[in-house]
Amino acid sequence: MRVKVSETCRVYWNYRVVDLAKGEEVEGEFADHLVSTGVGVDIIEGAPEAQAPEPPAELDIEASAAAVLAWVGDDPERAAEALTAESAKDKPRSTLVKQLEKAAAVEPVEE
Repeated sequence: MRVKVSETCRVYWNYRVVDLAKGEEVEGEFADHLVSTGVGVDIIEGAPEAQAPEPPAELDIEASAAAVLAWVGDDPERAAEALTAESAKDKPRSTLVKQLEKAAAVEPVEE
């Protein structure tokens, strides 16, 4: 698998902290890890759907970011539902909120 980082971030991988710049391309197991943990990346090559189980029928907003995004898929209505649920939490996950806003095609909330 090969992915492109969509926002600058810092992740933990292979017992160390790795800084990733927006636009950086990553491949192999590290790319799989980024997708499975819900880091903001765009898939360039490969099919994570073949590696992931079928998402549940109902949204579990307490699940991992990757599981929530798998449930959303490319459905803007599901993205909007997940965004509403995540935003209602006491401590919403900011990276997940950004990805859901993008998937739902809504304007980000200004703080």
